[in-house]
Amino acid sequence: MPRAAYREVYEGAVYMHQGRTYLVKALDLSTKIAYCQEADLKYYTKTRDYTDIHVIGGDLAYPAKVPEIHHLKTTAQAHNCKVTTNWFGFYRIWRGSNQIFDAVDLSLPKYSYESQAVWIRVPQSIKTAVLLQKLCFRAGLHAASHALLNVVPMYIMCNSSDLGSECANPHDTRYIPERILLYDRHPGGIGISAQVRPLFRELLSTALEILTTCCCSSDAGCPNCIQSLSCGEYNEVLDKNAAIMILKGVIDAETSHFEMESGVL
Repeated sequence: MPRAAYREVYEGAVYMHQGRTYLVKALDLSTKIAYCQEADLKYYTKTRDYTDIHVIGGDLAYPAKVPEIHHLKTTAQAHNCKVTTNWFGFYRIWRGSNQIFDAVDLSLPKYSYESQAVWIRVPQSIKTAVLLQKLCFRAGLHAASHALLNVVPMYIMCNSSDLGSECANPHDTRYIPERILLYDRHPGGIGISAQVRPLFRELLSTALEILTTCCCSSDAGCPNCIQSLSCGEYNEVLDKNAAIMILKGVIDAETSHFEMESGVL
């Protein structure tokens, strides 16, 4: 069953097709058929789910062919990973007010596939600094990841939707790793993450420049800086100021690490 089916045509979902609204009456997993009925509804639905990225290491299926161009050194790593999405329910939300008025449980199979990921660790000191400013670290990580997603197509021939990131769920308080991670959204991976790794410091700097020069005033940013059309959490839990602190901190940590390594300090 395609991943989109679990996200869009689960039992009880409100499904839009060619301008018409349908209510999904049943989803038969064995035949992969969804039964829908046209309906005039004053609400829409939104899945309750979370996606885990488990880095499993090993050799990449598509190792990057890095051109002979000087890139800034980076501690970013690229490895194979396993992407697992769990759907556990959905919300019914009024159209006019966007207010949740009902929460429904779902029982759907997990959807998993192996792919490739690239990530960089965010030092604990940066998390502490963000929290001292009374900013949301989870929202900052989410926003920083989106910022990188948005600049990758400036360096590599791809669509930003070819990659995904670890998106913070507004109703999930589980631990998330302190890292900025991007992964290939296509099963098996198509090599984009591997190409991103040697460019990671350039991507961090470009993302930071865009965030600091963007004229939007909202903490949630805008599509030009930290919002992403492919966000699985509908661009909730974003904090532009926290993202700026995280990006600056990671860039400074990278610079200090390689200066110490080369004996500059």
